[in-house]
Amino acid sequence: MNVQGVTFANADCGLVAGSGVTLTLGVVAHYCIDGKAYTQAATAGIAPSTTDLVTGVTLAGVPAGYGTVVVVGTTSGQSSTLRMVQGEITQLDTNASAYHPGVFLTPPEFPDLPNDFCPLGYVIVKVATDYTAGAKYIFGSSNTTATGAQSTAATAHANTFVSLMGGIPTRPQIS
Repeated sequence: MNVQGVTFANADCGLVAGSGVTLTLGVVAHYCIDGKAYTQAATAGIAPSTTDLVTGVTLAGVPAGYGTVVVVGTTSGQSSTLRMVQGEITQLDTNASAYHPGVFLTPPEFPDLPNDFCPLGYVIVKVATDYTAGAKYIFGSSNTTATGAQSTAATAHANTFVSLMGGIPTRPQIS
């Protein structure tokens, strides 16, 4: 078996929402990029970079009634700043109930990832059709909590956090 040039994290880093717009890694993440070893310290309440590592611009806003996947990871720079890459924005079915987003009509594809990036987890973002806190929900700029209070139009979103170990799943995920 040839493992030359492999990129992966070797443990569940415990990716979860922090407070407000922050993220938390519950444990130290040991990872490699192209076979070279690195360590990402555990972090609590750190604001991620809101610039998409691939496009170089702020993550795209998700309009009401749509969702996306945002891959969270780190680079060989070993800074405490977590990096993000956003996938395509796809439509949701009608709300499950008031302020609770529906299911994906087509699950969003994972984005292409840059060579100098190791994914530590991803977030499934779903924005209810009655969301009104600004024109669009922008992960990392809007509240990143796992699930908005979902009791008002201003909090009508749902974020599902998934930690990774070994790489990105081979097909779109919806949870």
